[in-house]
Amino acid sequence: MKLKFVFLTLLLFFARGCDFYSTSLWFFQPDGKSGEMNPLTRFFNAGWSGLILTNILIVGFIVTLLYYYYFRYKRQFTFSTQPRNYLELASLQYFNSSNKFHEIFYKLPANKSVLLAHMGYVLTITIIIGSFIATFHNFCQFYSLEFYNRFRDIVGRPLFVIYGLLILTMAVTYRQLLVKEYKKYKLAAKTGIAALGA
Repeated sequence: MKLKFVFLTLLLFFARGCDFYSTSLWFFQPDGKSGEMNPLTRFFNAGWSGLILTNILIVGFIVTLLYYYYFRYKRQFTFSTQPRNYLELASLQYFNSSNKFHEIFYKLPANKSVLLAHMGYVLTITIIIGSFIATFHNFCQFYSLEFYNRFRDIVGRPLFVIYGLLILTMAVTYRQLLVKEYKKYKLAAKTGIAALGA
């Protein structure tokens, strides 16, 4: 667990560093922010200091959640009904009921600690992949690489593709996490363990 936490934390810092470096290419242009696509810059006119502060707060929050996932989160596997799949297990973990998983999209669960733990893992993976995608986009756009210019001509707005990939990454990572939770539940059921950590 400790090695996984350290590895993901270092990878997160490295990915954010890559994104920061590629973003800095735009900030040091004569007009200051030419081509910068960060929403904080485009819509809220945030400067370099604002971006640094915001990212420190966001990354710090995510690392805290990741720490909680690996070192404080204990899966409870004793339920009144036995889940038949990973969605029913997640529903039981969140709402103490096997048929309420859909409510996670519009309602805070009764067991918020489970959601926080899950968020820690999912957001870490999503931000890492998203940062590398943003770095690739920034470099290609800044250096005006021909293959990327052709790609931009085809899709029109690469930003929509990037956000789409982020949403897909989050969905796939979340599903994989829930499937992993269900496998741990099945293992615990066989061995008679009532609770497991990450």
